[in-house]
Amino acid sequence: MGAGLHRKTPDRRLRWRAPGVVTGLVLVVAISGVGTAIALQRSHHPGSADRSSVPRSKASQGSTTTTLPPAPLTITSVTPAPGTADAAFNTSVTVDFSEPLASDSPLPTLSPAPPGRWVRTGPATVRFVPQGYFAPFTTVQLSVPGGPSGIRSRYGQNLSATLRKDFAIEGASELRLQQLLAELDYLPVQFVPAVPAQSGAPGPSSATAGHGAGQSTTTTTLPPPPPAIDSEPSVTAEIPVQAMPGSFAWRFANTPASLSGLWKPGEPNVITTGAVMAFESAHGLATDGAAGPKVWLALLQAVAQRQVATDPYDYVTVSQVIPETASVWRDGKIIFTTLVNTGISVAPTALGTYPVYARYLVTTMSGKNPDGTPYSDPGIPWVSYFNGGDALHGYIRPGYGYPQSLGCVEMTYANAETMFPLTPLGTLVTVL
Repeated sequence: MGAGLHRKTPDRRLRWRAPGVVTGLVLVVAISGVGTAIALQRSHHPGSADRSSVPRSKASQGSTTTTLPPAPLTITSVTPAPGTADAAFNTSVTVDFSEPLASDSPLPTLSPAPPGRWVRTGPATVRFVPQGYFAPFTTVQLSVPGGPSGIRSRYGQNLSATLRKDFAIEGASELRLQQLLAELDYLPVQFVPAVPAQSGAPGPSSATAGHGAGQSTTTTTLPPPPPAIDSEPSVTAEIPVQAMPGSFAWRFANTPASLSGLWKPGEPNVITTGAVMAFESAHGLATDGAAGPKVWLALLQAVAQRQVATDPYDYVTVSQVIPETASVWRDGKIIFTTLVNTGISVAPTALGTYPVYARYLVTTMSGKNPDGTPYSDPGIPWVSYFNGGDALHGYIRPGYGYPQSLGCVEMTYANAETMFPLTPLGTLVTVL
């Protein structure tokens, strides 16, 4: 080399920014007195994640590094949304998180819920898949556990607190309610499912076989179809809550017109209300005649367990044609009739059909007379209330068969005692 010239060794020192990452690397080379800067592109270590939640280091002056904490674990969405009032009977429940979950993380819970399981549908998503149906009108609580023992991400974060949110299942149809009540014999009608005819099967009433000319023809009557309840699942959560195709048929051939005229398939009616009350009474529920969540759950359980009603179907008619009478129709025939007294003109017994809603072996009746003066009659026996203050009960009068009461249907003590066990809660009373 010429005098005064000398060679400098290239400065190959590298500045380390983060494990596996080369950032802003500049290689300075001086050759023949000329400085040359070569900027190297930032590169990622294979397999590294560019996530704000991953613990990362920040370069400072000198060789000091600072590790940032992972981002908090949060819930980003829940389906059905908390507060939903009409989630489907077979709804699945999905919870999305801000970070992927650890493989051994706890999972959310639902209460009450049908059989089912939680599955991971993504790194940060879990879903409950029901094996059957939620009960109609049920309020379901979703619980997502938080804190040190709760949901945990793969980076070690936990939810800061447990999340508890409710959603409600939609109500079932009046038609399906009637179908199940009919299957359990709480209605004067039976439900007949629509079953497709099997290929080559005989007709619904008979089968005829001929064997050529001159031979006799044999007709065989087929047995009636099995009760509809026999085709229902024996697991509560598997019983369909949607209305099934089919029809209704009267259980008794001589159903009174005053009763049959009240029946409206698929629509609310007093026959259905009375049946719900009878079912509630049989299963220890409040007899309000409203098919709420407790009634539906008990109804589905009763169908699954084949708890068909054992009591007969009673129906009472009160005729205000002189002489006034009350009759009890049971399972197709009149089993009891007695003379009665109904309300006088200023306090008549209301016409219509009503279910018996309260009963007493003995009670005190009180109220006001037509002139406004109060009355209180203790010791009234065999009382079945059916419409407000109107009741079937025993009362001592000089005679019976014409209006004398303040709206009640009075009869002798002996006849009231006979009538009382024939009028359980939910029994319909029609005043004509």
